[in-house]
Amino acid sequence: MSKIQQISVKSQANQIHKVLNFVELICDEHNIYNSYYGNIVTSITEAFNNAIDHGNHFDENKEVIVSFEQMNDGLTFCVQDEGKGFNPTKINDPTDSNNDGESGRGVFLMGLLSDRLLFENGGSKICFKFLISNINKEISDSRVEKLRVFLGQDIHQPIHN
Repeated sequence: MSKIQQISVKSQANQIHKVLNFVELICDEHNIYNSYYGNIVTSITEAFNNAIDHGNHFDENKEVIVSFEQMNDGLTFCVQDEGKGFNPTKINDPTDSNNDGESGRGVFLMGLLSDRLLFENGGSKICFKFLISNINKEISDSRVEKLRVFLGQDIHQPIHN
């Protein structure tokens, strides 16, 4: 079993630079740039913003913990707030035409960009699994297509092996 690394920061938007530095150091250590770096950074940023807003309700006395663990099949990042959590099955689907388009976008993107999305501690902790060994053109093309449909735009993403 690997060692868990973590950083704890105040529940303030201006603390994101500390979180991103933490992620960048981990990605440097594991040579993760051309494949999953953007997915990891976007997922962590979305989860951090949700933790501050929905979890800690902008209470600057609360903290957000970001953790990392390397497993045999990939990398796991978790973001935990001090809130009561939520029921992830109650999140609106932003691709549903009956939705206002605002609610559920962050969780949708996190699920799309990671290989596995897990909710723990009653929803106050969200974990992303990135199966680094599985990156390939088909997965990338599928994600780009889903994003294109969601955003209603033509997205081009070159893949270099």
